[in-house]
Amino acid sequence: MDLKRFSGKAFLCLLASFVYGLAPLAPGQIHAKDGPLSVQNCVKIALKNNLKILKKELEKQAQTYHSNAVFKEMLPHFGTDYSYTGRRDAATIVIFGRSTTIYGHDEYKWNLNVKQPIFYGGLLWNRYKEARIDVDLSRLTLFQAKNEIIKETKTAFYQVLRNKKLLEEAKAQLKRLKAQYETVKAFYKASLKPKTDVLQSQVQLNQGRLSLLKAKHQYELSKNRLNLVMKRSLEAPVIIEEEVHLPEMDISLEKLYMEALKNRPEVIQAHLAIKRAQRDVKIAMSEFFPRVDLTASYSKDGVTPDVSDNPYGDHENAQIFLNATWELFSWGKSRDKVVAARKKMEAARVALQDVSDHVKLEVKNAYLLYKDAKEGVVVARSALESAREDYELNVSRYKNQLASNTDVLDAQSRLTKARGDFISAVATELTAIANIEYAVGREIEKCTQKRK
Repeated sequence: MDLKRFSGKAFLCLLASFVYGLAPLAPGQIHAKDGPLSVQNCVKIALKNNLKILKKELEKQAQTYHSNAVFKEMLPHFGTDYSYTGRRDAATIVIFGRSTTIYGHDEYKWNLNVKQPIFYGGLLWNRYKEARIDVDLSRLTLFQAKNEIIKETKTAFYQVLRNKKLLEEAKAQLKRLKAQYETVKAFYKASLKPKTDVLQSQVQLNQGRLSLLKAKHQYELSKNRLNLVMKRSLEAPVIIEEEVHLPEMDISLEKLYMEALKNRPEVIQAHLAIKRAQRDVKIAMSEFFPRVDLTASYSKDGVTPDVSDNPYGDHENAQIFLNATWELFSWGKSRDKVVAARKKMEAARVALQDVSDHVKLEVKNAYLLYKDAKEGVVVARSALESAREDYELNVSRYKNQLASNTDVLDAQSRLTKARGDFISAVATELTAIANIEYAVGREIEKCTQKRK
């Protein structure tokens, strides 16, 4: 494998920006005939099919409807009731020794009521604001699940890419070993080399075949893993986009800290948890205030089912009530609720600091791994160039009877290892970039310039 061809075509910038709101493609929409799968396609399929994402989406929708219901607790409530009373004897009353009928044997009543909460000490309003915070929390939980799936998908994709390149290198190694074996056999037949050289080459050739089998196995396993992440059949074909390059990135640790504390869903959730706890304090404090309701009603009484006639009194009536209730003493129950809510608010503030510290640690670890991986690519590329030149030189010297077969086989082993190390180093850097994006909660900016 030629190094220039490898480094120029082996890695195209896979980390293009993805938008969570875009409608993902269904598994059946992308096949080999439509072109190879890019990392963006894999992410879309994974987000579309993952059951965890579906669960979080349904939970978000449920929380939205719940907040709507809580808001409607502040609106007027309309109700009606209808009743029938059947008596054995007519209802009478004695006035000045004279019995007077006030209602007959049958009594029908129909009421229409309107109730409007007036003042609950902020209870209803704070419950609604708390429900809206819960909607935001459910949305962030969904975003967090997506962030994890994206990282997992990209990692699996880069493993497929790495193992495919290692499989290609195993094939190239076997081709080199076969060529050396044929050269040694020709020299042996011409009595220019001993049989030990032939045996050495034959052993190395068989080991090359074994390495190829292992590489094929690892490649198939990585494809299965990618299909699993995308929730596709394990038998589904996986043909990925291979032409990628390493992006040049100019990032600082401090900037990554700022991005993470601004974008990571866990940090935003911790901030919202504090706001929710503050609402809980206000809800608990509402018990110190009276609760006032305004109620209006319209009623009709009658002796017939349609309440159209009442010979014993008023046929219809309307009234309005202003009702206030106030619990003045409850053995300190309300105070204890307020204190408990405030302690939870303090705990939420402590949790925010803890989450922020852990997020910063994740960012720093991802950043250091990226720096190491980036330097590893430079070192691996240099080692590959030297190993390639060393191999070509030893092959030439062997053909001119200036080097031994062992020298050639050793140089071939060094070249195979150098190419494997370079492939792994590139995949490690791409994975490190995906880890940084997960740590900061969004795709980081990269320039499009290729690294030479």
